Amino acid sequence: MSALQHELEAAVKATSPVVSMLALCRAWALAPSTRIARLARGFARQLQVDPVGGNNQEEREAAWLELAARAGPADLQELLATPWSKKPKDAARRLSHLARLGPDPRIVGSLLELDTGNRYASGAGHRFWQDVYELLLRWGSVEASERVPKDQPASELASPWIARRYRSIFELLALRWAGRWPVEPLLPEPVQPLLEALELKLAPGQRLAEGLLAAVHAAPSEDSPRLVFADALTEQGDARGEFIALQFAQAAGELTLGKREHMQRLLASSGRAWFDGLDAQVAPLAVFHKGFLSEVRLATRTPAPTPSAWATVECIDAAGIAVTLSAFLAHPNLARVRTLRSIRGGTLEELARAGPVREFELIEATHLGRRDFARPGWTLRTLRLLPPIDEAVWWFSGSPLAAIAGTLELQAQGAFERIGPAVLSLESEAVGLGAVEFIAKGPLWPLPWRGDWALRFERDTRGKFSRLRVSIGDDLFTGLEAAIARIDRDQLKSVRVTTSLKRGPSWREQARVSLESVLQSQRRLTSAVFELDRPAPAPARGVVHEGR
Repeated sequence: MSALQHELEAAVKATSPVVSMLALCRAWALAPSTRIARLARGFARQLQVDPVGGNNQEEREAAWLELAARAGPADLQELLATPWSKKPKDAARRLSHLARLGPDPRIVGSLLELDTGNRYASGAGHRFWQDVYELLLRWGSVEASERVPKDQPASELASPWIARRYRSIFELLALRWAGRWPVEPLLPEPVQPLLEALELKLAPGQRLAEGLLAAVHAAPSEDSPRLVFADALTEQGDARGEFIALQFAQAAGELTLGKREHMQRLLASSGRAWFDGLDAQVAPLAVFHKGFLSEVRLATRTPAPTPSAWATVECIDAAGIAVTLSAFLAHPNLARVRTLRSIRGGTLEELARAGPVREFELIEATHLGRRDFARPGWTLRTLRLLPPIDEAVWWFSGSPLAAIAGTLELQAQGAFERIGPAVLSLESEAVGLGAVEFIAKGPLWPLPWRGDWALRFERDTRGKFSRLRVSIGDDLFTGLEAAIARIDRDQLKSVRVTTSLKRGPSWREQARVSLESVLQSQRRLTSAVFELDRPAPAPARGVVHEGR
C-alpha cells in the first residue's frame, strides 16, 4: 500500500473532522492534487477556532509568532484564522513560519485568499508576494500556478495597476518557472474510491448548505431564508451561522460592543469564503448586511453577472474603472442594485444609452465625459459629482440628467466662494432640480459620507432655492461661515444647525451664537430660524470586510 493510499484510508475511517483533515493534508503533501486540497479545506471549515488574541496589532503579532514558533499541524487552524497585519514586514515574518509548517493545502488556500490584487502594494509587499508564489509553486500547487499570469497583460485590456503588478511580482516568476509549471498529479486508481467516499462524507452538509444558500439568493429581500441558512450552518459548526445571527442582531439594534467586535473577528477570519464565488470579481473591501454581501467594489473591467451571489448586492463601486455596466445590470441577479459609485463619464454615458429601466438611489461620478448624450430611461434620486464645483455645474446643467435628478451633491471643500454663484446658476438652468447640497469632505467608501459640514438648498414653491440646512463640524466652522457669507442675501431665509459630532449643549449653544452673530453683523439674515440638534442616528449597517 502506498503512503498516499494509507493517508486517505485514515481520513475515511476517522470519526473526527480534525483527524480527516490532518490525514488529507499529509496526503496533499505527497500528491498536491486540487481535489485533495478541496477535501482538506472542506473538513477544515467544519472546525470552529478562535483567532490569536491581542489588545492591538503589535500584541496580536507577538502572540501569533509565539504560537507559530511551537506550533504543529493541529495548531495551524488558529494561526490561519487570525487576521493578517497591514504591514508587509509582519506578513513576511508570518510567511517564514508557515513555510516551516508546510506544505499544506490550508496554507495554500489562506495565502491565495489573502492575495486580492491590492494587498501590500509596495516594494516590500511585492517582495512578499514573490516569496509567496515561489513557495506555493515549489510545493506543487496547481491553484497557485493558475493565479500567475504567464505573459504581460495586453495593455488595452488591463488596468495600469494590473500591468504594474505583473512587472513587479510575476514577470520574474514567469521566466523562472517557464516550462516547469506544476500540473495536476495523476492519482493511482486504488485511491479513487477513497476520494469518492470522502466527498460523500462531506456531501450531506454541503448539499444542504448549497440548497439553502440558493434559497437566499432566490429571495434576497426576505429574512427567513437567511435565518434558516444560519441555523443549518450553526448545527454543522460553521462560524458563518453565528455571523449571520449577529448581523441580524445588529440590524435590530441589539448588538453590544463586545459582540460587534466578535462579529468583525469572525468576518476577518473567514478570508473571502463568504463572498460566495464573487471573490475573483470584487475587492476584499466590502460591506456585509444580514450575513451577505451588500456593497462591493469591482476588481475587473468585465464583471460576470451569472453568479447568484450578486442577488444580495445593493451598491456597486466601479473603482474608477472604465467599465460598461448596462448589460451587466440588466441581468436578473443585479435587480437589487440601486447605488453606483466611482463611475467614469464614459460609463455614465453608456448607462444612459442602454441601462435597465429602474430608479437609482444614488449615482456618483468621479470623472466627467461628454454631456450631449441621450436622456436615460431610468430615474435618479441623487447625483453626486466629485469634480470641482464650476466644472460639475456646467456639465450637469447641459446634461440630460438635469431633467431627472432630484438632488445634486457637489464637493465644496476649498471652494467656498463658488457656492453662491453655483446655486444661482442651477436655480435658472436646472429647473427640474429639487435640491442641491454642498459637502465639505469627499465621500468615503464603503461607508456613507459623514462629512464635517454640508449646505443644502431646497427649491420652494416659487422655484427659488430658499431653504438652507447647515451641518456643522468643528475644525471647518470658520470655513462654513465664509461660505454662508458669500451666498446671496435673498437666498438665505432659514438656517438649521446640526452638529455632526457628539458635542454637549454648551458647545452647540456657542456654535449657534457665533453663527448668528456673524450673519446678523453682515445684515444678511432678517428672519432666521435656528435649531441646534444632534443628527438622527444612522440606520444600522453591515460590518465591513477589510480583507486579510
